[in-house]
Amino acid sequence: MTTGTDLDAEHWLRRWDAQQERYIPDREALFALALDVVDRLAGTPARLLDLACGPGSFAARAAARWTGAEVVGVDVDPVMLELARRTTGERVRWVDADLARPGWTDAVGGGPFDAAVSATALHWLPEHALPGLAQRLASVLRPGGVFVNVDTLLADPARPRLAELTRTLRVERTDRGLATGEDFRTWWDALADEPALADGFAERERRFADRVTGGSSLPAWEQALSGAGFAEVGTLTQTFDRRTLVAIR
Repeated sequence: MTTGTDLDAEHWLRRWDAQQERYIPDREALFALALDVVDRLAGTPARLLDLACGPGSFAARAAARWTGAEVVGVDVDPVMLELARRTTGERVRWVDADLARPGWTDAVGGGPFDAAVSATALHWLPEHALPGLAQRLASVLRPGGVFVNVDTLLADPARPRLAELTRTLRVERTDRGLATGEDFRTWWDALADEPALADGFAERERRFADRVTGGSSLPAWEQALSGAGFAEVGTLTQTFDRRTLVAIR
């Protein structure tokens, strides 16, 4: 959805990356680690998916690392996709599709993909959507392909004191990081004032009006991926409830 030409998309992407790093100070290292995992487990990918790609931060890094790969970024947010198109451009194929619905596998061209990645995004999906997402992801990943999800995955609710502690410590650290500078909400409020994105924001509001979101737990993710036929599922790194979850098809 192209909504105008008078937009400094690079400026907005730099501001996005800066405010995200206030929430996740080791964000760049986690991106690099996730791509290392793909390399180690799946080899140099010919095709790679970035699920809920946002403005393309992760997809752009994958495309720069593997210049011969087909990188596909998928998101349902028209504003984010517009920023992605205007910054990374045609080096990544951008797909407007809803990961909570079945049609996205056809929209990306089907499989097989060698790898899929995601960062700080899929926690927006409600837990009841995870089994379907995992099944569809398994259908487009080749045997031996890998999925790496860098995200906030809530601790096991069956251990409530530990779950609450991990959440509280993560929030306290985040609050310290946000003591100065722009935060997530401020970034979005400022972006909404861009006239070039007015149509995109109107469409975004329509799409998200009745959307149900919610945090998902680590056990729910592990159960969904294992149930979809992934051979191995496990946490590679963890800082409080921010995790690098890896699943091998």
